[in-house]
Amino acid sequence: MTWRNKRDHFNNYTCKWRNSNLGKTNPNHHYFMRLLKKETESFLRANKQYLLNNKPEIYYSMINRKLPKKYMKQNVVVTPVNAYVPPQSKLNPEELDRQLEQEAIVRKQKEKALKEQKLKEQKEKERIERNRAAYNRERKYIYWCNAYEQGNYVSIRSEKFKSKDKKYQYYW
Repeated sequence: MTWRNKRDHFNNYTCKWRNSNLGKTNPNHHYFMRLLKKETESFLRANKQYLLNNKPEIYYSMINRKLPKKYMKQNVVVTPVNAYVPPQSKLNPEELDRQLEQEAIVRKQKEKALKEQKLKEQKEKERIERNRAAYNRERKYIYWCNAYEQGNYVSIRSEKFKSKDKKYQYYW
């Protein structure tokens, strides 16, 4: 029995408010990694053949290596060259020309509709911008006011009210 295992040692050399780790192990990262490595190696020793036969990607990921090419699955689907024949190749030259003309007409109509739609959207944006500019221009004239206050703030004692002179003259 060592001096660390004795209970009276804690009473004699330490006090109640002091935390003491005397005689205790403090496992760190290396300790846990060593345990994990042992466990993994024992599992791999026992199940190596099963993993290589059924799940080689798991085995190689556990030993921290890249999966060899012989275990990689190739998902290449081989189809015959003439498996799909497009319907255009079944047509004779006159029908093919007619079909191509129809497709060109439909494409032109779609482009025309798209141009009209863009033009319509652009006109709408211009109209909104014009309205916004008019609103900003006229906003300085429109404001809240009190109906009970006098609108003309010129004082009664000003020169405007004192003068009796006419501001206009008649021609004789």
